[in-house]
Amino acid sequence: MTKWMALLVAGMAAASAAWAQPQQILFVGNSFTYTRPPALQYNTAQVDDMNYANFLAKPEGSDPALPQPWGGVPGIFKALADHAGLVWQVSHSLRGGATLRGHYLNTNPAGWDMRANIAARRWDVVVLQGNSTEAVERAGGDPPQFKAYVNKLERWVHVGAAETYQESQLYPGGSRTVRTIPANPNANPDAAVYLYQTWARPDLTYPEGSPYAGLGLRAMTEELRQAYGEAAVANGQIAGVAPVGEAFQRAVDSGVAFANPYQPERHGVDLWWHEDQFHPSQHGAYLSALVLFGSVTRVDPSSFGAVERAAADLGIAPLHALQLQGIAADQLRASGYALVPMQCLHAAPLAPVPSVCSAAGR
Repeated sequence: MTKWMALLVAGMAAASAAWAQPQQILFVGNSFTYTRPPALQYNTAQVDDMNYANFLAKPEGSDPALPQPWGGVPGIFKALADHAGLVWQVSHSLRGGATLRGHYLNTNPAGWDMRANIAARRWDVVVLQGNSTEAVERAGGDPPQFKAYVNKLERWVHVGAAETYQESQLYPGGSRTVRTIPANPNANPDAAVYLYQTWARPDLTYPEGSPYAGLGLRAMTEELRQAYGEAAVANGQIAGVAPVGEAFQRAVDSGVAFANPYQPERHGVDLWWHEDQFHPSQHGAYLSALVLFGSVTRVDPSSFGAVERAAADLGIAPLHALQLQGIAADQLRASGYALVPMQCLHAAPLAPVPSVCSAAGR
């Protein structure tokens, strides 16, 4: 059992002293993690956008409509952690459209060095978010390639050995190009590596001729659940899968969110950004952060209650905040996570400075 998992098993009381020391977390992914407005630039002063320097030096590799630095899901995660009195230093290495393969091989057209961000520090937690179609063949992805690079990144975070290989040795159809990867000087064998399971895309479900036309969101949700779960089980060194995509489906099934943003309903929230129907709205970003926060910390997301600062900042109504917290908690429990409630958070007032629970309140 790793030191990190031992802390979790010992429970919140025993972990309090350990969490007094800053925990370093890195989010690796793409636009599903940095999101869209208003979450896009939420809480940027409190998170480290490790590609901000790349954005400034090589702006041709960026989208002028989405200026950096970004906050997104990591920014919301940081706000939740601060509210809970957990000391986290939050960083992210994100690039629009990036796959896990792209992060490891640095296949970035503008020359952004993404792999160097992963090697920059000795992380306590690393969250890996694949491209939204990377893991599912029906949507044009390559599941064997996805699994191969889950394994490559996990091992580089944990072991960090330099290597030379051909992708043809890893999965059918892989390139014969010789890949040379340097050592990771900050590898941490005790790091907890999580997979950020993404969600079904309405733009691939409802339009005529789309890959999941006539099948509904559940078909893509199930394929993503299976792909991320199989990658984690086959690897054996993954700490867990954050079931974000399943939480989206649960929100739809329960009526908290409506299923088809092309035909919005009077009741329920839209989890998808209105301009493209696949990036997360502020509600989708908030639900993502709640699930990730619960997965990593094991704090029950429903502890926050209706008057939670990040939700208010993002314009999420108190009732919807409460509902999304409940969805996150229910999905985490259904996925096998043992959650610890912090009722002092539920009673905490909405204040300009996040409130902190005392050790006794935990």
